[in-house]
Amino acid sequence: MQRAGRTPTRFPTGSFASPRCRPVRASRSLARSAGRAMRAAVAPAKRKKGAAKARLKIRVSGEPVTVKAAAAGKAAQRREDASAAGREAVRLAQGTDRRQPAAKSRSGELRPAGVPRAEGAVAAVEIRPSGTVVSRRPAVKKPAIQHVPHHPILPLKPPAWMLEECHVAPARAGDQSEILQLLAGLPAPPSRAEFHAAVDHPDHDSANRLVARLAGRIVGHAEIVPRDLLVGAAAVRGAVIDRVAVLPECRGAGHGQRLVRAAEERMRQTGVVAAFSRTRIAPSFHELGWSVLGRDCATPGRPTDILARLLEGQRWNGEAVTMRQWRHVELPAILRIYNQNASRFVGPLNRSENYCRWLVSRGAFDSIIVALVGQDRYELHESSARIVGYAIQSGNRVLEIMADPEFTGLEREILARVCAEAIENDRQEIVYESSVADPLHAAVSGTESLVQGGDRMIVAKVFRPHDLLAALAPAAAAHVAAAGIRETVELGLEAPSFRGSIIVAEAKGAEGRQATVHPGRVGRSYLRLADDELARLLLGQCDPVEATAAGRMEPSTQVAQKLAAQLFPRMPLWSPMWDDLPA
Repeated sequence: MQRAGRTPTRFPTGSFASPRCRPVRASRSLARSAGRAMRAAVAPAKRKKGAAKARLKIRVSGEPVTVKAAAAGKAAQRREDASAAGREAVRLAQGTDRRQPAAKSRSGELRPAGVPRAEGAVAAVEIRPSGTVVSRRPAVKKPAIQHVPHHPILPLKPPAWMLEECHVAPARAGDQSEILQLLAGLPAPPSRAEFHAAVDHPDHDSANRLVARLAGRIVGHAEIVPRDLLVGAAAVRGAVIDRVAVLPECRGAGHGQRLVRAAEERMRQTGVVAAFSRTRIAPSFHELGWSVLGRDCATPGRPTDILARLLEGQRWNGEAVTMRQWRHVELPAILRIYNQNASRFVGPLNRSENYCRWLVSRGAFDSIIVALVGQDRYELHESSARIVGYAIQSGNRVLEIMADPEFTGLEREILARVCAEAIENDRQEIVYESSVADPLHAAVSGTESLVQGGDRMIVAKVFRPHDLLAALAPAAAAHVAAAGIRETVELGLEAPSFRGSIIVAEAKGAEGRQATVHPGRVGRSYLRLADDELARLLLGQCDPVEATAAGRMEPSTQVAQKLAAQLFPRMPLWSPMWDDLPA
């Protein structure tokens, strides 16, 4: 709002006056502003008397012009020019300029009235402090600065020395620390106590631990554990390949395959009939001629849920059973129950008493619960109380639950006791490990699906088919007699590693049936198959009808296919985890 009686002061464009200032105080404020601008323009030249050059930037007709002068010779001239500019600004602010008023052109420039605009004349002067940069260069979009360097992902290629052929030989006495460091990457790495316990094994041989060396460094490891394996009721000389490992940076160069081949050659030299292995790289073993038999089943479950399902199901109606922790003098009774059940499976070990005592002294378990009937007393022999079942645990893992075949269904009561102790010890989960055919898996999981992501596969390879057939001959004769076949039967087998037949006929001079193996002849009814399918057939893991439909087996007649199902029936696979658990 304007005050009455006063005419507002109008300031020309380009002066130091600000339109926001009040008219009354405009002259003084503009004078002070002009003085500060003048001092700011002159001060850098005063401070830098020793400088070679100084810059004064003047904008003329909208275009910046940079004037360079020597600081020592032209400092006074700049001060005089700045003073003249300041006085001009004060006269314009106070309205004391006696000259004719300026006229404004169409372009917005100011020039005195009556003076025509000359070409190249200065319309307005803008003084900037030294150090101010005015640029009229066109704007160029610069690429963004990446503060983190970008490195393209290149395919990992191991050095050439890692791809060379390794040298496989038995481990030396001083390789223990390097082997332990190599095996530390396994899911269940062994400890130093495991190494010391392996020396006390009844069948220990230092040549059974193989290492792969490359440039003087151990890059791979494989261990051969001699064991007598059970194929039904028949015990055969066998072995287990355990802890096959290769350094991560050396994988893909074939070092693991060379280790397995060296282990196979070692087992052939020692007379091994069949070898087993529990592994998560079953395809790699299959490429080397090993047969994939089945899955090593491990089922997790919550103890509270398992106990609820067991209590809702059928309860034990037999004799009163007492359960407690075991005593060392009861080891023969536990071994007896194990042997009564192991003959129903393929793959368990033929445990002797010396081997069981070594297994206990190794300490690869936490507790053993025994179930007994009768009066519980401390005695060396089972005179007053009879042990009818047991359960072996390691942490939250249930490794074995076995019961006397006369006490059918007692395994559920033992599992209920295991769950009750787990609840008391505040364990939120237990893992039951047994054969896939074990019905307790359904009680643990609550469903029929037993396939778990962490389960491993069991693979096997038969090195001496003739010896394995000879060991299975009595069982084959018993199967033929149980089927009611009275005539002589002959089944031929033709494979790359074996060519022969098994004949079941009446026993001479004795009652019953007798089976004999005849290498070199196949007869009229025979089976043509590969070595891996032959191993599956002899180990009771092959269905002849399914194998024929899939093209893995070629029978010469329908009789040959039926005889194969009668002589080598399907059997459940089970490889006890207690024997392979590290100490």
